[in-house]
Amino acid sequence: MGLTVEQFKAFSDADQLQTIKELNNSGNVETIINILTDVGMENLSVPLLGELGRAYNNNSNEKEAIKVLESIDEEYRDAVWYYRCAYAYGALVLDNSDGYTSNTMQQMLRLVDKGVRLATEAKLDDIKSYCFEVIDMCYLQMDFETCEVDYPDLCAAYNEYVAEKKKKRKKRKVVPRHRTITVEEIQTTDDVWTINEPMYWTINIYGSYDDYIESAKPFTLEQRYLNAISWYFAEVNNGGHHQFFYNSTGIVWEDALAGLRLFKMDILADNLQSVIDYFGGSVPFDREERWTILKDWDDEVFDFLDKKDDVVYEYDGIYEDTFVHEHPELFVFDGTYKVPE
Repeated sequence: MGLTVEQFKAFSDADQLQTIKELNNSGNVETIINILTDVGMENLSVPLLGELGRAYNNNSNEKEAIKVLESIDEEYRDAVWYYRCAYAYGALVLDNSDGYTSNTMQQMLRLVDKGVRLATEAKLDDIKSYCFEVIDMCYLQMDFETCEVDYPDLCAAYNEYVAEKKKKRKKRKVVPRHRTITVEEIQTTDDVWTINEPMYWTINIYGSYDDYIESAKPFTLEQRYLNAISWYFAEVNNGGHHQFFYNSTGIVWEDALAGLRLFKMDILADNLQSVIDYFGGSVPFDREERWTILKDWDDEVFDFLDKKDDVVYEYDGIYEDTFVHEHPELFVFDGTYKVPE
């Protein structure tokens, strides 16, 4: 959108806000920041200040987000304001590996606590869930038992939120989908997702390791490896190795490593192997056991992982599709699996 500041200033307040929201929906975060900062913070309405704070959050500039959001008078601070400000503090907690007693963590919790209360009063369930997601984001660095003492109402509400999420996951309706994936289809497609889809929806990464292995039995070992590599890339490219091991996806680390090696993606295999070696040659398959290890990570560990993340981000070698195309017979499929309705 080739919008000048003069054109923007000529809009009505309602049109200005709508324009910024449309820019946000289309991912033009930097355009929002450029326009609103050129207009000047002192000239922005309260809703536009909120949008500028959100844009800074989305642009990973949390300190500026806090500066903008805290410039809004207290009488205008609603549930959305508390969520946006809490998110900014939560992101700083992650960036700085702050512990539970840090000022940043405590400020985040105070903001989430107030945000949840206001969202509950206003019946804004989506905003309440967003507030809880900030706790999700910082959970590893929290002392939840102490938090339950310090913020009993918040933690009780958060536990209800977690229980409800689990219940919804169990109740999620699924429908059968039949697929026949032939050698010919594999040879002609460049979309590995279409080849991996049956494994993605069938192999269970959310239970025990035995559950994982049992659910993968309908597939070849190479198909299992392909699925593991897909999860590895998805998580590391989104939030680094820390996210990969923190989430349920950490259960596939051994298969991802074996798959990278088998598929001749040796640079990435060596990189992941060095991560595993750093932690003593093995990482627990059980998520709660991994969390116990992750809680002890310090700045040195995060600095090490940052370098390992960069290897994945900058990798320019062959990918899994090369092996798949060279050995299509290992990835054929003819059967039915379940997908969300």
